[in-house]
Amino acid sequence: MIRLVTLKNFKRFGEVEFRIPDHVVLAGPNNTGKTTLLQAIAAWELGFRKWLELNDFNPRQNGYRWQELERLNFSAVAVRSFEMLWTNRRREQAFEIGIQVDGLPMLTLEFKYQSAGSLQVRPKNDAALNSTVLQNPALRFQTTFIPAMSGLARIEQRLADQEAIDSALAQGRPGEVLRNLLYIAHKDEAAWRALNATMQRLFACRLESPKSGAELICEYRQGLAADAPLFDVASAGSGFLQVLLLLTLLLTQSQRLGGASSVLLIDEPDAHLHLLLQHSIYSELRDVAVARQAQLFVATHSEMIVNKVESRELYMMYGTPRLVSGLEKDRLRDSLGALTHSDILEADGARGVLYTEDFTDVDVLKAFAKVLQDDAALKLLSHELIAKSSQAPLPDGLGVLTAQKHWDMLKLIRQDLPALDMLDGDSKSKADDFVDGAANKMQRIRWRRYEIESYLIHPDALQRFVEKRFGGAPLSNEPVAAMLDELRKTLQQDFLDKPNEPVPLVEAYFTSQPVSKKLIPALLQAAGLNNVPKRDYFEIAAQFKPEEVHPEVVERLNQIKQAFGVAGAVHV
Repeated sequence: MIRLVTLKNFKRFGEVEFRIPDHVVLAGPNNTGKTTLLQAIAAWELGFRKWLELNDFNPRQNGYRWQELERLNFSAVAVRSFEMLWTNRRREQAFEIGIQVDGLPMLTLEFKYQSAGSLQVRPKNDAALNSTVLQNPALRFQTTFIPAMSGLARIEQRLADQEAIDSALAQGRPGEVLRNLLYIAHKDEAAWRALNATMQRLFACRLESPKSGAELICEYRQGLAADAPLFDVASAGSGFLQVLLLLTLLLTQSQRLGGASSVLLIDEPDAHLHLLLQHSIYSELRDVAVARQAQLFVATHSEMIVNKVESRELYMMYGTPRLVSGLEKDRLRDSLGALTHSDILEADGARGVLYTEDFTDVDVLKAFAKVLQDDAALKLLSHELIAKSSQAPLPDGLGVLTAQKHWDMLKLIRQDLPALDMLDGDSKSKADDFVDGAANKMQRIRWRRYEIESYLIHPDALQRFVEKRFGGAPLSNEPVAAMLDELRKTLQQDFLDKPNEPVPLVEAYFTSQPVSKKLIPALLQAAGLNNVPKRDYFEIAAQFKPEEVHPEVVERLNQIKQAFGVAGAVHV
């Protein structure tokens, strides 16, 4: 069995190694390198098989002989140009794929660019290699790359060439050869019996014997009775066809390989499957692989499959690929359903994560930072942080999103990612507030007032906002007077005269009342502005003058910078 795979300058990977247990599931979202590893193993097997045809196992002074590989015959990876196999297409140096199997030293293959349609391959010089090692049967395993099921061809003729089947699979066109695979499976009595038993158990259907003529005809009966309705496989659902493809390929391997060990590279077996089938498909695949003495590599982003796999067989493809611990497995499973693609992309380069109780809070903070000419805070909030609302819903079954839960998921991608949870004053959290700039613990601060909108109540700033909403020209006294009258009904005149000086009763009000739901809508309606959405309240903050901004807002902006290692405290 394969125990170690190393890659250098191959596609997305600069340099990385994968230590492999008996079977392995590669779990992660799209574009994290799952398929790349499968393709690398297939490319190594094809390259070594072609190099063996030289029958020359003695290195020269400058290394082993090169073997030519043509793109049209390179079934391991379907590319329009070989340069696409190199990291960032930098093809000046060879890319390398190394594989170590049980009991043998690492064998690394070098792939050298010749042209868009041609490259060369040879083993890399290594003192541990010799003619005996290179001819060891354990290195002559064969791979089958199995992509997700594509559309089934309407008509399919029998193919005599196994390479034509392999090529269609490598190019992501398994639907064009499914009937050929069924025909091969039918010739192996044990494989056909096992295939039928599984399809009966999962779908309550029975496969009919394929008929070979000008066209291949493959049919099934929907139901187990002898006279159950008969259908062509083309009429089956995508989930049925996906399972049929996977099991047929797995069950025909030992027959086709004639005793050579096989490595099955399965890309997204969960595609097209409903949750119940996702839950059972990995067990089915693993059981068949064990029975056929094949090694299984599965790439997936299905939470159901991740939940089914033992931690020792689960590779996490976030950040630096690695086998997971038990705790990481739970986080990985949840993250596949909860993390967005932008979360994953941003985590790598972000200074950290800022959690607020509403997504509108960050817009208000940015508006205040701009008023205060706090360029460092504005840059941080605008471009350098992942900003998340802790009120965002999670997919069914994952519970409520908390800042801690989301941050735990992101730390699967990047361990040194700092985070700050900015709580409203009404938060029931009893955790202590602290800011230290470290990434080992969630940092936390909270507003002294009920919510950030409590700091938008300033009569002069509100007046300027109302005027701007009415076109920017100074208004007659009526709308503003009506708004100020409404403000006096709730707050004391002392506050209107000196909004930033503490008035005990006013502070008690701001601490206990959600002004975004009560006071601000009432003030704007009194001024003749109806239905101003909460997402626009940051425009009120934009109308402040620096000296009007509450000191606590300045304090919080400074703490945010401190939490993410940004210098430049502002004092007003």
